[in-house]
Parts: sequence; C-alpha cells; structure tokens
Amino acid sequence: MKQVLFFALLFGFATLQAQNSDDDRRTISKGTWNLGLEANFNVSNSESQTQASSVDTDRFSLGLFPRAGYAFSENWMVGLRTGYSRTKVDNDLNQQPNFNQSESKTEAILFAPYVRKYFNLGKSLLFYTQGEAGYVGAWSETISDVTSRMSMESDQFYVAFRPGISFFVSQKLALESSFGILRYSSIKSENSGSETTSNGFDLNLDSSNILIGLSYYF
Repeated sequence: MKQVLFFALLFGFATLQAQNSDDDRRTISKGTWNLGLEANFNVSNSESQTQASSVDTDRFSLGLFPRAGYAFSENWMVGLRTGYSRTKVDNDLNQQPNFNQSESKTEAILFAPYVRKYFNLGKSLLFYTQGEAGYVGAWSETISDVTSRMSMESDQFYVAFRPGISFFVSQKLALESSFGILRYSSIKSENSGSETTSNGFDLNLDSSNILIGLSYYF
C-alpha cells in the first residue's frame, strides 16, 4: 500500500511539473560533475502462528551507497556506484514444549559502473533511467539454539535497469530517489564446503530497492 501511494504522489507531481514550458525545464549540461549518496533503511516485525507453533521475526537493514558521475553529453551521465549494506534477522520459534532462537547477520559490498539518461519534466524535476553492471559480495552467519554456527559467502554479477527522479531544491543540490529494479544476475554461493550457482531475472519493488538520497551537481 505504501508503494502504491508513493508512486501515485510521484505521478501527480510529475504531471504538474510537466506543464512547464520547454524553456523552463532543467537540463544536465555536458561537463557537469555529480557527487551523491543514497540510502535505504528498513525495520520490520512479523508474526505467524499455527495450532502447533508460532514464529516472531524482527528484521533490520541499512544500506549506504555513495556515487560519482560525469555528464559526457547533455542529459547523459556515466559514473560509479559503491555501497555497503548490513542486515540482521532474529527469529523466535515457539514450538511447544520447545522454544528456539536464531540470529542471522549479512554484510555486503557493491561496485557498479552506470550510465544514466535524464528526461526534463520541469524547472526542478527530472526523471531518469539508469543502466548498470555490477558486483555484489556478501557474507552471512547464522547462529541457532539447535544447530551449529553456519556461514555462507556469495558472489553476484549482474546487469540491471532502475528508474528514478531528481528534484532540485537549489541550483546545485537535488533530492533523488530510485524505485525498483529489473535485473539479470548470476550468483555463486558457498555454504559449508558446498557450492551452488543460480542465474535469472527478477523484478524487485520492495523497500530494499527504494533508495533516497542527496546529489550535488557542479
């Protein structure tokens, strides 16, 4: 529901901005540099229950993604995204007469060169589409009352497409948000000496792929 409201507000604002004349619309000039920082943050709790058991799950995640770009042509930018994310999940399983707890932690780093195309919507608002190819390395560890400590490492290579908006609050400073991702990826995971490989497309619109941040254009 929150995602539907977000997209509805975005569409309405973009429609109002698009009514500006072409002379009023902002462009990203060739030779412009850009420094930015995007982030996502999520805290959630979920509960599920059956006649025999109940599970209470707490989830916390935080990601920070700095980037730098250069406009090689009007409204075209090439750059590099990097990032670090951390996720922690706590599970409490109550299955009478037993009560079990588990905790998992995951850390990941990202490197992704990108190309971005801007579209003028008004004097303060631009829509952009961004193509990127990148690498994500992740490490996770799970501790449980009933099993031994488990660890896993994964390497992901991907190509992706993500849309977003840039809203300029001043001549050089913009609030930016990207929402969702269409991605093809190849993931190789190693868990307790065994390896698995997976490939495929995914379209992801959850909160982990809604990024909000600031950008400085100069």
